[in-house]
Amino acid sequence: MTKPSKVLVIGSGPIIIGQAAEFDYAGTQACKALREEGVTSVLVNSNPATIMTDEGVADVVYIEPLTVESVTRIIERERPEGLLPTLGGQTGLNLAVELAEAGVLDKYGVRLLGTPLDTIRKAEERSLFKKLLLDIGEPVPESVTVSSVEQAIKFARQAGLPLIVRPSYTLGGSGGGICQ
Repeated sequence: MTKPSKVLVIGSGPIIIGQAAEFDYAGTQACKALREEGVTSVLVNSNPATIMTDEGVADVVYIEPLTVESVTRIIERERPEGLLPTLGGQTGLNLAVELAEAGVLDKYGVRLLGTPLDTIRKAEERSLFKKLLLDIGEPVPESVTVSSVEQAIKFARQAGLPLIVRPSYTLGGSGGGICQ
């Protein structure tokens, strides 16, 4: 596999003070590392108040919405050979999956760098992650995927309380809670 000459780095998007600083730091360091390797970095982030969007960190900076449509236009214009989504946290991972599913990466010959698409899906989709753990013989807590309140109540009666309730597709755990 040849080294790409241009890589698109996806930022983490809108954040609040004290949140996602690790993604900003990681994205900044990635842009610096790419430059040291002679690779042009193209950064897209919808949040201008990050260090990674400072002049001189990335070779090219786009302050644009982190959507399939917006990033597709950037890919059309910049023609990166690689995409580095893992430094944008949940936002970057979700966007990489959406770009792949929309056929954008294949259409423009953009390689997903770092974590493979299948691995992102397994890490984000709880049922796929559970299956992976069971396949390799790791224990998992009793769990079920439900799509109605009635199914959830039936499982709660069977398993007992407290329960952790989580969305099926999320890496960061947002949207979950404890039912007591």
